Amino acid sequence: MIKEYILKHRDIDVVAFSIDENKDIVNVDILNELFSPALNHGQLGSIMSFNRWLLNRCIPSSRDGIERLIKKYNIIDTRDIMISQYGLSLSDHYWIDRSPYIKKWKDVNFFENRYSEEVGKTLFDKTFRLVKASDDIENDPSSTLVGSLRKMWKFDENDNTSYLLKGGSGIFKQEPFNEYFSTLLLDKLGFDHVPYTVKKDNNNEWTSSCPCITNNTVEMISAKDVARKHGINEDYKSICSLAEKNNCNALIDSINKMIILDYLIDNEDRHWNNFGVLRNAITGEWLGGIPIFDNGYSLWNNRQIDTSYISHSSFSDNTNEDCIQYININKYINNIPNMTDMFDLAFDNYDKEIINNDEKKDRQERKKRLRNGIAEKQIIKEKYIKKVLSDYIDKC
Repeated sequence: MIKEYILKHRDIDVVAFSIDENKDIVNVDILNELFSPALNHGQLGSIMSFNRWLLNRCIPSSRDGIERLIKKYNIIDTRDIMISQYGLSLSDHYWIDRSPYIKKWKDVNFFENRYSEEVGKTLFDKTFRLVKASDDIENDPSSTLVGSLRKMWKFDENDNTSYLLKGGSGIFKQEPFNEYFSTLLLDKLGFDHVPYTVKKDNNNEWTSSCPCITNNTVEMISAKDVARKHGINEDYKSICSLAEKNNCNALIDSINKMIILDYLIDNEDRHWNNFGVLRNAITGEWLGGIPIFDNGYSLWNNRQIDTSYISHSSFSDNTNEDCIQYININKYINNIPNMTDMFDLAFDNYDKEIINNDEKKDRQERKKRLRNGIAEKQIIKEKYIKKVLSDYIDKC
């Protein structure tokens, strides 16, 4: 049995598509070029492009707790639950409509309507117990969250704001503290960014928390989706050229600042889904780059601390050292702020409130090694930046 759907952007019909009994997309009809997330490149090309976009909107199979979710809701894969909840997100204004096609954006969006946290809690909170899963699960923006770390959206009634909560991974669970460290560093650098704080969750584990930065007129479009839609290579020159064509030099500026941060913190997870474009959701105009976010996989995260290690950038095929050679660093920073001072503040609670003595000892030892490593790296990075600046001036 073939099921028919319409991808909508707000109340605009964007893509009509069909899914067959084997869960394959068998037809794609692009109805609106401006807001289409897929490249219009013949029927086969459009199907492939749209399918990649749709799959990128699903919770990945690598997410901690995914088996609980599949078992609880009796689903085969996470695309089922994403489509059943209209594919709604707190990142953009896309949603998936189905027969009888009577709903409107105002009826379903998460900016004007409260949402369930059932899916998010099932994945994120090990203490959460749902007696019985409902046949028709209420819409939850956590059903479109990508990434392998456990995470969920939570609404705070006190300030009427949605917050993204993210946990840590591995034996060190360092990511939340890395996010907070990056926030302090970005504050000092004066770079636009999403602010992160660290707090305990219901499982008595440290998590990071950041506010939603989109609203009912502004949305985020990942660089991955931009590259796919416009058929460009995922590299610095291509994305900057496209930004210039769209009269959005602010995006180039944002990418340059992101590259500097990634070098300073040795971020190895700057893939093309965690940076991109802020877009006017009404007109489609590019407004600038998304404020820098998602910096947890840095500072030797889940690695042995080694100051001789040169981090690889997932933004390009190069190292983070290579990437900063793209830009005139002197335009953005004169010197590196004292990163050990920021570390002391950001990691203050890292080795506290841990009951297990072995884990506490491991955390305390790692904290010492991290601080020493950051201090040593700062000296190395300051020398390297001076060299890059000198080489850049010589080229000019």
